[in-house]
Order: sequence, then C-alpha cells, then structure tokens
Amino acid sequence: MPTYALLGATGATGSSVLRHLLNTHRAPNANAAATSNSNSNPNPSLNLNILVRSKPKLLFTFPTLESHSHSHYPTNSSSPGIQIQITEGSATDPTALDSVLHSACIIFMCVATNDSTIGRTLTQDTASAILASLRRLRHSSKPRSLYVTPTLIQLRSASLNPPLAAQVPRFVSRAVRFCLAAQYADLAAACASYEQAARDEKGLLEYVLVDPPTLHDAFGHTPPTGHRLIEDNEKERQAICLSYADLGVALCEVAGRAGEYKGRAVGVTATGGVRMSWGVLAGYLFQGGVTHLVYRCGGGENVVVVAGCIVLVVVACLIVL
Repeated sequence: MPTYALLGATGATGSSVLRHLLNTHRAPNANAAATSNSNSNPNPSLNLNILVRSKPKLLFTFPTLESHSHSHYPTNSSSPGIQIQITEGSATDPTALDSVLHSACIIFMCVATNDSTIGRTLTQDTASAILASLRRLRHSSKPRSLYVTPTLIQLRSASLNPPLAAQVPRFVSRAVRFCLAAQYADLAAACASYEQAARDEKGLLEYVLVDPPTLHDAFGHTPPTGHRLIEDNEKERQAICLSYADLGVALCEVAGRAGEYKGRAVGVTATGGVRMSWGVLAGYLFQGGVTHLVYRCGGGENVVVVAGCIVLVVVACLIVL
C-alpha cells in the first residue's frame, strides 16, 4: 500500500488535494460491488500522513475526519480505501516531519503563504527541514535498501516557467514579478535546493515542479471543471485562470505519474470554467508591490505616490489579463 505525505492540509492547495484524495479513494458502492469484483476499483488503498499546524482547523474544514479521531496525536483514522494519520506540528519540526515522511513515496509540499514580505523564507526553511528529515530517515534505514526514495511535488508558478511566462505580455509579467518578488525568490531558492539534493545525493529524493497560472476560488465554492497538464515540449497555450479545486486534482494526477515527470516542470491549464476572484489577487499584488517598494526606497512621501502608481499598474494588469 503506497504512502503519501501531505504537508499543509488546511490551506487552499493542501485542502484541495485532501478533498480529492478523500473523494477518489473509496471502495466500490454496493451496486458496483454486486456487478464487479473488488479488483475493478481503479483507486487502490492508500496511507495518507497529514502534517498540520492546527488539527482543530483541519477538522473544522473536514468534519468527517473527526469521527475517526482519537484524543492523542498523531491520530489514526480510516475510511474506505484510505488510512489517515494526522500529526500536529510545524513544517520545520524534526520529530513531526520524520513521522509524516517515513515510508512516503509521494510528498505534497503545500506549505505556503500569500505574504510577499521581503526576507520571508518559509518555503526555503521548509525545504531545508524536509531534506534534513529525509537524510535522517535514509541514514536510519537498516539496510539502506529499505529506504523509500520519495517524489516531492512542489507547487511553483507559471511565472517561473520560461515557456509559460513568455505567453504573458511582458509588461504584465514584469509587474507581477516585481510585486511578488519575495515569494518568487523564496520559491526559486527552495526549488534549487531540491534540484541540487536530487543531483548530488542520488536516491535521496526526486521532485516535480508544478506551474499553474493565476489561482482562484480558494474556498472551493465550485467543484473541479477540468484541467490538463502541459509538458515542457508542448506549445499549448495556458489559460490565465485555474481553480484550486482543479489544482488539487492536477497535483494528484502528477503523483500518479511521478515516474514520468520526475526532475521536470509541468504546467497546468484549465479546460473548464473557473470562478474568478481577481479582487483577492489584486490585494496580494498590491501588498507585495508596496512592501517591495518600501524595501527598495526606504519609505517617505515618494512611496505614497508610487504606491498609487502600483494600484494603477495592478488594475492595468487585470484588464490586460
């Protein structure tokens, strides 16, 4: 039975992955069981290790998990086709990470923030903690052949994928990269650490970078409407919007095709309708742009003036998109 590790299950990305896994890893219903044998179920049993900072927050979002819970941590729960262990702790807690990553063949790295404050290193710090945990787990495996080399699936951005970024007007691309400079720098450094570890420490881990366009409907008001993965040798144009619900499905598809995509960047595009939330994204761009501006200029009246310009730039970007 394969083991998946999900780091950060209460955010928009992690919850979309968890929701899809819970919906798909089910035993056949009674009618299906009467007409087919158990081997016909395309979704095999799965162990799912979840790491969250707050278990109550997770259970608020997924109340059906509570019926399987115990009062201690980690919590073991089971539902048809899936065995779940919930561990509460930070993404840099060595003990928690070792427990969650043990025997995992897939790691969904969904620990992230929309805060683009200069100097924030959440993704880098988590990457360093994950790599340290994997080194401990490999070292403690006796014999070494018992160590399971996991594939880490890291959410990145189409803005950091040159062929996909080239599809966006240069003015828009440069404005977005300025506003989200801190986030992108943090992401790029984390991805570089995975790439170096996979290259220099053979067998420690594999990785896949997933590059979506702008992400919408973080609260999952609408179900998945369809997506397609874009490989690096394809010329397909990427849609400018993707729902978090479809992102969750896409990440799970990448997990199922990990051997095919390891060591590569994969784009995602929507094939159905998307419930858009441009106002939320504009807020993130404005916050990141002002923060970057203050860092570069050191404050003062000029910052207020230029902040107004950033508002106009953000509006212009949304109009162009």
